[in-house]
Amino acid sequence: MPSNKPNKSTRSPKATSVLVFAGLDPTGSAGIQADIETLSHLQIHALPIVTCLTVQDTHNVSHVQTVDTLVVQQQIDTLLKDIQPSAIKLGLLSSIEMINIVSDILKGCLQNHPNLAIIFDPILRAGGGAELASNNTDIEQLISAMREKIIPHSTVITPNSLEARLLTGQQTLADCADALLELGCKHVLISGEHENNPDEIINTLYSEGNPEQQVLCWKRLPHQYHGSGCTLASALAAYLAKNDSIQDAVKKAQTYTNTVLRHAVKLGQGQYHPNRIEEYSSE
Repeated sequence: MPSNKPNKSTRSPKATSVLVFAGLDPTGSAGIQADIETLSHLQIHALPIVTCLTVQDTHNVSHVQTVDTLVVQQQIDTLLKDIQPSAIKLGLLSSIEMINIVSDILKGCLQNHPNLAIIFDPILRAGGGAELASNNTDIEQLISAMREKIIPHSTVITPNSLEARLLTGQQTLADCADALLELGCKHVLISGEHENNPDEIINTLYSEGNPEQQVLCWKRLPHQYHGSGCTLASALAAYLAKNDSIQDAVKKAQTYTNTVLRHAVKLGQGQYHPNRIEEYSSE
C-alpha cells in the first residue's frame, strides 16, 4: 500500500512572508491593498493586519477610524504562534492606542528574532493634504509617539521630505536624517526631494555610523500618484525579506516603484493608480 507520508524531495518550498500593518483604502491604490499587491508582485506572501478604516477617493481622505486594538492583538497572538514572518512593514498608525499596541508587538518579535527587518513608512498626510490621524488624535501627539515607540525599533524608515521635516522639526534633509538616526533606527530613506531640480526626484539613504550616502536620482514623472510611498516601503520589505543587503534592497525597491508608476493607470478623477498587476521585463 502506498504511503501518504510526503517525500522530502516533493515537499513544497516554504513561503517567505512579510507581516504588514496598514490602513484600508477603498480605492485600492494605497494602504493594505498596495502592500499585498506589491509583495505578491515580488513573490512574497503578505500577512495583512488592518490598523484603520478610511473614507477616501483618488483626491483626498475625509475620515480615519482606528480598528479595535484588542482584535489586532488577538490576530497577532494567533498568527505568530503559527507563522514566522521574514520582515515587518508598518504603514498608517493613526492613533496613540494603535502605536502602543504595535510597539509592544515589535518588542516581542525582536526579543525572539533580534535581526528581524522592520520597515516603517511614517504616513502623516494624504497626497491631497489631509492629516491622517483618527478622530480626537492630535497629530503632534501622534508624531511624538512614533518617535518614542516605533522609530527606535525600526531597521529602516521611509519618510518623504515633508514627513522627515514633520518628524524632526529640522529643515535640511541631512539634519532630518541625523535626528531620526539618533532616535535609534539603523537607516533612513528620504524620498521625493525635488526642491533643487523640479525635473528630478532624489531619494537618499542615510545609515547609522556611515557618512557615505546612497543617492539615486529619477526623472520626475508627470502625474500625482496614490500609494507610491506604500509601494516603495513594501518593495523594500520584500527585498529585505529575501536577505538582500540594505543598499541592494533600496535600489531594487526604487527601481520597482519607478516602473509601476511609469505604467500607472487612471482609476478615478484624481491621482493615478500604480500598476502593480502587469508583469514587467527588466527595464
